[in-house]
Amino acid sequence: MMWSAIKAFMIKELKLTFRSKANIFWIIAWPAIWLLMTAYVFVPPATGQPMTLKVGVVNYDVGSTSPFNGTTFIHILNESEYRGAKLFQVKIYDNETMMLEDIMKGRLDGGFAIPTGFGKDVIFGQAKLKVYVGARSPQSAQITESILRGFIQGLNNGISIRKVNETMKYITIYSEKYMPKNITIPMAGNRSWMEFMKDWMMGLVSPINASFQDVKPKALVERASILGWYTFGAIGMSLLYSGLIIGSTMAVREKEAGTLKRILASPATSTDMLIGKTLSGLITLGIMSAVIIILGVYPCGAKIIWSPSNQAHWLAILLLILVSIMVIGIGMILSLIARTVESASNLSVVLGLMFAFIAGIWFPKWWMPAWMRVLADVFPATWAIDGVRSALIYGVGAAELTPTILKVLVATIISYLIGIFAYKKTLRRYVMA
Repeated sequence: MMWSAIKAFMIKELKLTFRSKANIFWIIAWPAIWLLMTAYVFVPPATGQPMTLKVGVVNYDVGSTSPFNGTTFIHILNESEYRGAKLFQVKIYDNETMMLEDIMKGRLDGGFAIPTGFGKDVIFGQAKLKVYVGARSPQSAQITESILRGFIQGLNNGISIRKVNETMKYITIYSEKYMPKNITIPMAGNRSWMEFMKDWMMGLVSPINASFQDVKPKALVERASILGWYTFGAIGMSLLYSGLIIGSTMAVREKEAGTLKRILASPATSTDMLIGKTLSGLITLGIMSAVIIILGVYPCGAKIIWSPSNQAHWLAILLLILVSIMVIGIGMILSLIARTVESASNLSVVLGLMFAFIAGIWFPKWWMPAWMRVLADVFPATWAIDGVRSALIYGVGAAELTPTILKVLVATIISYLIGIFAYKKTLRRYVMA
């Protein structure tokens, strides 16, 4: 094994790689296109901001003199906010037919039909209200229904509490007149009659008074962190198909160029060629990963945590190196069935993109059906990319990352050793031919 020969192979491969327009497209342009589309189409700048629904309202309770009526309901719709953003954009209609037509055509997210006597029924009994749930996109139907149901539930709870408080005023007045003082309820902890009645009625309104605290990881709710997640998805996808191409074309490229026999007859060995081409591949994949990170951070606004003093961040780089070697090794295995550069490249791209999409590298695993998540759970490249995300997006420490490093290391050693066997066998086949 000679360093001069290894260096010569490495430089030669780098020149061939970056002279090819097709290689430049797949290494830089393709992941950049996906990343930019993700940043401005799939995860647009409004991602993470509260959603404002366009709703229509038909109010038949116009002439009501009740303290609460259809006009009050519309006012509440207009004033409802969530995290400082308006919850509804309200449009008034004269009849339900016109409103339903706009809902069916996707112009509105939903609508309300307020019947005559609505306000009076709210105060003295139970009011009816028609709620129409629409959808302006395939993804919005469930979100729209959830928001409308949540709004009605919150309004119901607020009105019920006010009705309880009003009722308690009358109960207090009549209790003082007609009931003995200091009555307690033993089964309720000897609370007074009035305390018991109020608590009991509040329990009827809302048996469970739940408090919700927002503790979701920022990586799941902030657009910048979501884009960071997809930035490493783009790196993983590119490592897969590019690494497979590098590994699968190592020998066949020299065969098609007519240089294989000359190389093997020279002082340079097949091992020198293997190491040189592997190092060239690692440099290429490293440049590609750096370009994707730069594109993700600056034009797209992805948030990626990096600190030179953090061991976990250096372990994340090690994971990227290991997965690159692993994929090159798998590519060398593919060379056993790919007999030309074109077939090797096409097979590598197809397999690389397929695994990126179905193994939890580009799309989150929880989007997939259960049987497909099994593949994501056992695919070593997914372990590596998830480990990188854990360190550089979620802030996981070195100790938590170590088991992933060990698993990926074992998978890399196995893949590359099998790849070396396939590479040697492929060379022997070409020489004998």
